[in-house]
Amino acid sequence: MASTPMFDQLAHRKQLQKIIGAYDSRIVRAYSVARFLIININILHMLGLCMRGRKRILDVGCGFGLFGCYFASRYPDLQYHGLDLNAGRIQSAQKAAERLQLKNARFECRDARTLELADQYDAVVMIDLMHHLPLEGKKHVLETIGEHLAPDGAIIIKDVLRKPAWKLFFTWALDVVMTRGFDMWYWNPQQFREAVDDAFAMETYPISDWLPYPHVVHLFERTAGDG
Repeated sequence: MASTPMFDQLAHRKQLQKIIGAYDSRIVRAYSVARFLIININILHMLGLCMRGRKRILDVGCGFGLFGCYFASRYPDLQYHGLDLNAGRIQSAQKAAERLQLKNARFECRDARTLELADQYDAVVMIDLMHHLPLEGKKHVLETIGEHLAPDGAIIIKDVLRKPAWKLFFTWALDVVMTRGFDMWYWNPQQFREAVDDAFAMETYPISDWLPYPHVVHLFERTAGDG
């Protein structure tokens, strides 16, 4: 991905509509609309900037493959590999990619908590995954992806901050509804810093918008020669 194209609002909306329309289920399409509302143009742009210059992208916890399809269609030179625990979601993701004729996107059923990898990647993306993993799961996935990054690779984590408290409570309540459980573990930036090898420099980008979510993107980059 040599450069990040300028965002065109109309083209962006058409692209999202095309991706959403690639899914059969009305429920999934409704979910996709909501998900693209939450992970909006500002966050997508930030993630795109973090991936700039990197081609082999791994998306852990890709769900229905919405963002894999988005980035694979926006940047045709990417090779996007999405993983998710839910086999039904992976099937939907693969079917959507085929309908969109995205030959640079593939999806597989894997569990992040016991993740094993064989390939090497230029960047690993995790979008709202980490707060669903307990401590050992977080440690395992971070260790595993660190071992399979290119020498100048990056770890890109979209998550949520723990402040302000009312935004975190709103996010927690929505997570409870969506997951039908209470198993969420939200980390602050310092906890992420301590969990990732010091060979990676960390940058944190809080993202504020009109929605009541404490969005944040953590970018870990390792310079050539450190790994």
